[in-house]
Amino acid sequence: MKKILCLVAITVLCCVAPAMGQEKIGELEMLDLGTNHPYSAADHQREWVVHFPSADYIRVHFSQFDLAFGDSVRIMSMDGSQNFEYTGKGPHGNSSFWAFSILGDTAILQLNAGNGGGFGFEVDSFGRGISIEGPGGGIGGIGETPESVCGTQDWADVECYRNSYPTEFGNAEAAVKAVIGCCTSCTAFKISDSGQFMFNNHCASTDNAVQSTELQIRYQASSCGSSASIESSVMATEMLATDYTLDYTLMDTGGGGGSIPCLALDERLADMGEQIHIAHHPSGGPKKLSIVSTHSSNPGFCEVDASPYNGRGTNSDVGYYCDTIGGSSGSPVISTSTGKVVAVHHFGGCLNSGGRSDQIASQLSGVLDECVVVPSTCDGGVIDPGEDCDGTDLGGETCVSQGFDSGVLACSGSCSFDTSGCDLACMPKGDTCEVNSDCCSNKCKGKPGRKSCK
Repeated sequence: MKKILCLVAITVLCCVAPAMGQEKIGELEMLDLGTNHPYSAADHQREWVVHFPSADYIRVHFSQFDLAFGDSVRIMSMDGSQNFEYTGKGPHGNSSFWAFSILGDTAILQLNAGNGGGFGFEVDSFGRGISIEGPGGGIGGIGETPESVCGTQDWADVECYRNSYPTEFGNAEAAVKAVIGCCTSCTAFKISDSGQFMFNNHCASTDNAVQSTELQIRYQASSCGSSASIESSVMATEMLATDYTLDYTLMDTGGGGGSIPCLALDERLADMGEQIHIAHHPSGGPKKLSIVSTHSSNPGFCEVDASPYNGRGTNSDVGYYCDTIGGSSGSPVISTSTGKVVAVHHFGGCLNSGGRSDQIASQLSGVLDECVVVPSTCDGGVIDPGEDCDGTDLGGETCVSQGFDSGVLACSGSCSFDTSGCDLACMPKGDTCEVNSDCCSNKCKGKPGRKSCK
């Protein structure tokens, strides 16, 4: 018989403040919850429910965790769509860790005790997500300006660009939302095939902070303007390198993030006027793409407006007007021409700016693993960057969306649209025709090869 304990925490007035450029997305709640010590096999499938009304997410912190071999704890959403299992002494082997976030206001903890005899676990706190209203700005330090919207806010859901800007959409796949500890978020991106990720030094700069970082893969709207979901999550396991001046932290995930591509660092200083785009999670929300800028100084496609540019160091940055806000810290600033990262975004102020990729790459020689860019594979059944379509996948496009009135759109062998099966409405008087049915008047007259609608 299942035993269920339902807990609603009391808000703690004192909570951890986010660092510069991080976005505060939650509050820390204290909690006293745990098993018997040791627990027994009779506790099999005992459940605890952690609930906070209207919370955007629940993220549980284990202060102690040590299970017998073969036993496990599952943390689940109410509908079971999110389900994470923990064994032994937890993912880092040190008996203390932040679990993966559960979206919504309720998380279920289930002990599966087939053997029993282990210590069990203690939960001392959890983070509960708060709604972010309007553009956030992070929290600035001395001389450091939070990320900024330059002009009218210009980003859109990544799915809005799937068909119109397929290359930029494909590059954005590498960007993920990073949740640090209970309550703050940044943006990170996959930077190597081996599962290394990067974000800002001001997002996390210690082993403990990195090991509390959850990376949410494809947290984005399923279609332009729709609601969002998370495909999967991975946990950072180790900090590999960090630097204050260039404001980056490189972390490992033990091979995580295999479902998304990586973005390589460009080993050159970005050119003035070079077109760029930024994939990011503003305010800790679903993934967006910044492709255009409305700033009066340089409206149009986002581009490099200062190179080099002063950041935490002299000439340490690249500057641009592409829109960002709190939560965008750590975003890849991507060259549209090369598909490589030319800066790791961190500051605002219009110009906004990011640490130079060429200097970061130089520091990480021998530490950063390789990111091999896989060329587009036409006829693979999946629309790759640079392809309009692939096989039967038309990306939601139709003859009508291509400017025709009716018909059946197809995909060519070169993965471009084949509109030969699409039709326009009847032709007006004077247009060239071949048969009567081509014309709205049903009258196609004239000499062969020179007929027109009458």
